[in-house]
Amino acid sequence: MKLADLRLLLGYEVWSFIGLTRIAAPGGGVEPALVYRGRVYPLSAWGFNDVKEVMLEYPPEDIEHLARMVSSSDKGLPLGGVRFLAPIERPSKIIAVGLNYRAHAAETGRNPPPVPDLFVKTVNTVIGPGDPIILHDPGLRVDAEAELAVVIGLPGRSLEPEEVIENIWGYMAFNDVSARYEQHLVGASQWWRGKSRDTYAPMGPVIVPRTLISPWKGVDVILRVSGEELQHGNTSDMIHDVKMLVSYASRGTFLEPGDIIATGTPPGVGFARNPPRHLQPGDIVEVCIGKIGCIVNPVVPEKPIRESKEERDKSV
Repeated sequence: MKLADLRLLLGYEVWSFIGLTRIAAPGGGVEPALVYRGRVYPLSAWGFNDVKEVMLEYPPEDIEHLARMVSSSDKGLPLGGVRFLAPIERPSKIIAVGLNYRAHAAETGRNPPPVPDLFVKTVNTVIGPGDPIILHDPGLRVDAEAELAVVIGLPGRSLEPEEVIENIWGYMAFNDVSARYEQHLVGASQWWRGKSRDTYAPMGPVIVPRTLISPWKGVDVILRVSGEELQHGNTSDMIHDVKMLVSYASRGTFLEPGDIIATGTPPGVGFARNPPRHLQPGDIVEVCIGKIGCIVNPVVPEKPIRESKEERDKSV
């Protein structure tokens, strides 16, 4: 089977030799796991119940020590035989930024913002590789946005740019799904609704230690929808770099382990294309970040949560 086909089947592809994530464990349950040199090592037997516990005990410089120790006594599981979940289940904060790539600002006809234009996505948006993105209404004009996400490992507040690296544990792929109708066209700017509907933040497949990635040196950010490449940018085009973003987000705000800071999207988003390219039921969305890997999510229409009166009457 080709790698692209396997990626679509699994909902993910891992490019780093090491990464931290959560898995649906064999036999039921959920636990943190290390991906190390092509194998997956569950960590509950090593006393870890949560990814944040691992990050606090093992900083990025030491995580390979844990990986070598675990892999020496455990054969692990094959990548293709494990279901990956969102690496962070319930982050206390998901902070994102608008217009942080020069070319993206240019395609929207706006000037680069002098300071980061931050907003928040709520925790109900979180899904992992392979989970469906729900189209709640066909008129919402929904877009996908490929982004590099920062994962905080150590707590801190009001950090200076030169200080923030120690607070970053690592990076992962992130999809800032956005309903453009609510964000821009409803008559008032509804960024919360446009950005925070259920399933609007696919993330994963692994958190790669910060020691292996330098966004300021350039990392590729790619979006494909049903095989068509819509975005292919590079973090070197960021207006405000990762250090500035994390520092700015921390001003007067206590950043906690597991907090996520999405760093913006490159050009090529659906609403800015001619003609516009919004997500449709049946689409397959791939977000790939250099040195990390890909998350893949199908797009599905919303199913009613409540039974209709007729359905209830039939069941009585």
